[in-house]
Amino acid sequence: MDSLLVFAGLFSAVTAGLVVESYKDLREEPQSRTEQLLEYIILKGSTLPAGGIPARVPFKPSAQAIAANALFFLSLTVSLIAALGAILVKQWTRRVYVGLNAITSSRRRAHAHYLWMQGIRDWKLSEIIAMVPMLLHVSLFLFLAGLVVWLCTIHTFIFILILSTAALSLAIYLIAAMIPSFWPDAPFNWPVSASFEALCNVFNDRRLKHRRDTLPLYDKPKRHTNEKILVTHLAQHSSLNYENQDGVGFDGLDLKILFEISTHTESPTQMDAIIDQFRCGMTHESRKGRTSEALDDKTVTAIIHKAAESALSCRVNQNGLFDIRPGIFLERATMTMQFFEVALQVLKFDSEARRVSLMVVSDVANLMMERAMFVGSVDEMALSASVVARAQTKLDKWSHLDRADKVLAALRDLGPRPRNLEYKAEEDLEWTQERVEQYQRSISAYILSLTHLAIHFYARSLNSGGKLAEETSMYALASEVAATLRAGCFPEEMGRSGANYLSLKSALSALWFNLQGCSPQVTRWMEEVMPSVGWIPRQAADGTHTLEGSKV
Repeated sequence: MDSLLVFAGLFSAVTAGLVVESYKDLREEPQSRTEQLLEYIILKGSTLPAGGIPARVPFKPSAQAIAANALFFLSLTVSLIAALGAILVKQWTRRVYVGLNAITSSRRRAHAHYLWMQGIRDWKLSEIIAMVPMLLHVSLFLFLAGLVVWLCTIHTFIFILILSTAALSLAIYLIAAMIPSFWPDAPFNWPVSASFEALCNVFNDRRLKHRRDTLPLYDKPKRHTNEKILVTHLAQHSSLNYENQDGVGFDGLDLKILFEISTHTESPTQMDAIIDQFRCGMTHESRKGRTSEALDDKTVTAIIHKAAESALSCRVNQNGLFDIRPGIFLERATMTMQFFEVALQVLKFDSEARRVSLMVVSDVANLMMERAMFVGSVDEMALSASVVARAQTKLDKWSHLDRADKVLAALRDLGPRPRNLEYKAEEDLEWTQERVEQYQRSISAYILSLTHLAIHFYARSLNSGGKLAEETSMYALASEVAATLRAGCFPEEMGRSGANYLSLKSALSALWFNLQGCSPQVTRWMEEVMPSVGWIPRQAADGTHTLEGSKV
């Protein structure tokens, strides 16, 4: 803006100097009356007529003088307005700069910066700043137009020379403005270029609309919206209690700031930190029930795609198999799965854009699950399988149900009571209390998400006339779930038989009470699974659900 202020000042001085000379053509000069009388005396003789001094001829400025001065004065006014706009912009930006530096807390500074940036976008300050130089463009062309009009009655050659120069300059100006509409990589961009591009887009849209009217219509994909998905937020009962350096928990504005930062970073390390902070923030917000309102579709889909890209950047192909590079890359991939797990629990995926992002999550989680089964990692397997089950529940897909028995069998083989003792190494047979607790926590989220997927499958199957064979296979899967839960219980010598799967026990009990009036198939699934965590579900004749304690 400094250079614009200098140009506006110099240009205004030049225009003002020319206006001082041109405005004389708009009023009668004092000596013109004397010249009129002398001319009359010379023509009529030395004596005055009997009637006395002849009447004054009224002064009327020429049309060229009026037009030229109108253009000059308008040019001067516009240039001064541009200078005022440049001064205001400098004051506005300086206020933001000084205000941010005066804030010592980094969180408050981030909040203030985000709010000011949001205000700049809402009030179109960028467009206003871009219009300030355009005022000088307009002022310059008004000055040239006035100069041409003023010279047309003074000297013909100079008039033609200035007119040719001004016309050539205007032609080059307009051509340069139109070039980006046809060559997007051209550097000649300013607001006039955007106007030409908008006109071209309007013309192309009309032409494409005319073409689309002649093409066949395609059916849009149908969405199932008549079934409510039951979700239990395990994240709300987690021990995570993130607070920032000010001792204040996350809020929706923090999540928006994190998204804003993520759009301007290409560093994998910074992206990992942003994703992890998103996970903490969503968990904190979910306890207050505000996450869905804080994040719009654009934010959710963008951060999910960035997280998926971060996970896929960790992969490596070993002998045709998907694997994760060791070290920090494995931590990054696992952290991404944790982010997906929390996002699927606390966010709604009811729009088309969010459902598309769910497909990405499901594909990435499937790759991670295959890798975890290959290397035999309980934590990674249970986490990625839980993400797959939750994603497919929201997508109305059931392919994971066909593979769940293999996942459950692998989890049992890696648990405290494997199916085949010879399968495990001798040192893995010694399980401490901490290891059993970790194992139970790892598989609890997967068992719950698999239960939700099964309940959702039953609901869809009944609506579409499910087959008996499918129900039989689901009952077999429920038995596999119960066997996996029993295999992960504390050994008798630890004396903790009543403390198995505490978080899962609470979640399943809440789910059972929310399933009042459910179908017999769902009741049978719950009756098969819940005794393994210490509950026996009961359903009264009127459909009321109750629970009885049992020993595992």
